[in-house]
Amino acid sequence: MKIFYYTWLENSENDMMEALTRLGHTVVKCHIPLKNYEEDEEFTVNLEHIFLEHQCDIFFSFDFFPIIAKSAQRLRKRYIAWIYDMPHLTLFSPAVQSEYTSIFVFDKVQYEEVKRIKPNHLYHLPLPVNTVRLNKLLGDFSGEAEYQQDISFVGSLYEKNMYRQINYLPEYLKGYIDGVVESQQKIYGYNLVQETLTDEIIKELEKYIHMNLDESYLVTTRQLYADMINAEVTCRERRDLMSALATIGRFKLYTGSDVGLVPGVEPGGIVSYDRQMPQVFRSSKINLNITLRSIVSGIPLRALDIMGAGGFLLSNYQPELAEYFIDGQEVVMFESKEDMLAKADYYLRHEEQRKEIAYRGWKKVQEEFSYDFLLTKIFECAM
Repeated sequence: MKIFYYTWLENSENDMMEALTRLGHTVVKCHIPLKNYEEDEEFTVNLEHIFLEHQCDIFFSFDFFPIIAKSAQRLRKRYIAWIYDMPHLTLFSPAVQSEYTSIFVFDKVQYEEVKRIKPNHLYHLPLPVNTVRLNKLLGDFSGEAEYQQDISFVGSLYEKNMYRQINYLPEYLKGYIDGVVESQQKIYGYNLVQETLTDEIIKELEKYIHMNLDESYLVTTRQLYADMINAEVTCRERRDLMSALATIGRFKLYTGSDVGLVPGVEPGGIVSYDRQMPQVFRSSKINLNITLRSIVSGIPLRALDIMGAGGFLLSNYQPELAEYFIDGQEVVMFESKEDMLAKADYYLRHEEQRKEIAYRGWKKVQEEFSYDFLLTKIFECAM
């Protein structure tokens, strides 16, 4: 099959290209700058010209692009979109309803929300790991001195989220939201943000914060405000948990964010996705995952990449992580700051148990989360 693969220069583009080729497909990779997700005549003309010129059979992309769905509909060709990011607002575009579009969503809660507007050609599927690349890169790699530390985290602090840029909310409204944030920080496996945003609070927020979104999108204002608040929950949670962990072991934070916001951690800078990040995961005694709160149930790609690199994963509780992996045997999950600190301290002192858990997590990823395994499922469902 000849696949037109649209890339937006995401971290995993080369992994996808390698996997599709390895499975025997011919791939035409294309990146065209996009001005608007819904309508862009120049983009559409170029996209369809390349697709037809190369006589492609299907469109494929990480994340969903309404404008590609419209081209697929016009050309009567299948479009497969594998959702890579959360929140993902284009899933609420009317274009999602096209019978020619098959969408795979890694978060079950998001899947159920989208199912209300797209009952057909919608599937739940976790994200993939390029196990072939990681195994080849790391081999018998036991740890790079540069990346050896007790605990590490790779990712953003979300300190520039939308809520933090708003300094004109009245105190009563800010106090209410701060209360919601603090409550959500204490709960794992369930997101209460949307249900705490009453109609009265929404009306008040609309006086001060305007969400500029295509009016045709089938998404509520409540959800948009919830996404904003979830980013703030994540920001505070990551700072709080990381600064706590820095008191029990050497903690290095690999990020482009302001490391000075987290007392006690060492800056690691930005690491490349394909080479340096896997070495961090393999070299660190404990790799921390603190899930972006917009990902309510799904397994973040970071968690899978850690296990795929043979690293030991300490993660907040996520329903689907608990569904696919055995806690205490393939992964270790925590349900509070105190629980996290106790488990981190224990596994820092018990190397053999830590290594056994990392190995079993690695083995599970090899068997059930490789590109080859999951792409085969996608083509069985979509074609």
